[in-house]
Amino acid sequence: MFKKWLVALAILLSANAQAYQQGDSLSPFAQQQLGLNPEAVTIIDFFAEWCVSCREELPEVNQLAQQLDASQMTVLGVDVDEDVEVAKAFQQELGLTFPVVNDPEQTLVEDFQPIGMPALYYVYQGKVLKVRYGAINHIGQVIMDDLKELGLAL
Repeated sequence: MFKKWLVALAILLSANAQAYQQGDSLSPFAQQQLGLNPEAVTIIDFFAEWCVSCREELPEVNQLAQQLDASQMTVLGVDVDEDVEVAKAFQQELGLTFPVVNDPEQTLVEDFQPIGMPALYYVYQGKVLKVRYGAINHIGQVIMDDLKELGLAL
């Protein structure tokens, strides 16, 4: 548990200078690890079992993911739990139906350097279109509004 908090603190302290921001291109490493479809907008959602806000938001994100036209928009989770069995149990407990990449070695979270959890990245053709960090009430509606703002329809 201490190591999880230490990783979270290290991310928070180092993220300001290195975190992906709107307009940045993802590293080739991140694009390969995530297997992004360059023809679709991907909403990448970083989360963990120990994140209280993640537990609250993920069911809404999951529900929204089922409504998206997968040829144009997809949701991809990145579970940063160090124990893959804990991660999988958490994903199953929440009934997540969107694809999830488990990141027990913390390589993706280190590449993205999010400033908070949960962290949402809207990515198209390897470029970050928008970023949202931390707990957000009514995240499903916020994502729909973001997609409209980006010129995308559900």
